[in-house]
Amino acid sequence: MNKLITFFRESGTARFFIPVGIILIVFGIFVFIVNINNKNYIQVDAIVSKAELAEEAHYDENDNYVEATYNIYVKYIVDNNEYEEELGELSGYKENDNITIYYNPDDPTQITQTKSIIIPIILIALGCASLIGGIISAKNAIKRIKKMNEQERKWNNG
Repeated sequence: MNKLITFFRESGTARFFIPVGIILIVFGIFVFIVNINNKNYIQVDAIVSKAELAEEAHYDENDNYVEATYNIYVKYIVDNNEYEEELGELSGYKENDNITIYYNPDDPTQITQTKSIIIPIILIALGCASLIGGIISAKNAIKRIKKMNEQERKWNNG
């Protein structure tokens, strides 16, 4: 049997999980770095000042309902100065809703909605689990290929 075809047939799981694991780990590290840079951000209560429709609610190709998303602008006060900044494209908020945000004390115009360290840790853990699963699957695939080659040699030699 063609060795390349055998390799692709036997290593499908590993070829999926190893790249997924690497991507999750890299993305988790990126999110971790962003969150570390935001660690000194200060919590403040804000009010949604504008909610401009970005995408209407609709059903996707699998007939799943997708909520409408809005470009959200928030107003907040830092050191008796009022700021109005765009928070991003979100769903579930409307004008005059109260929201908690975090701002950079060195530049109050830089804001974020979260500074959780849990999400990147989960991403990195899932990436490691996927990578380990892919490596184990690759190791098992190599064992199966060796066993098949050994069996083929036995058949050819009678």
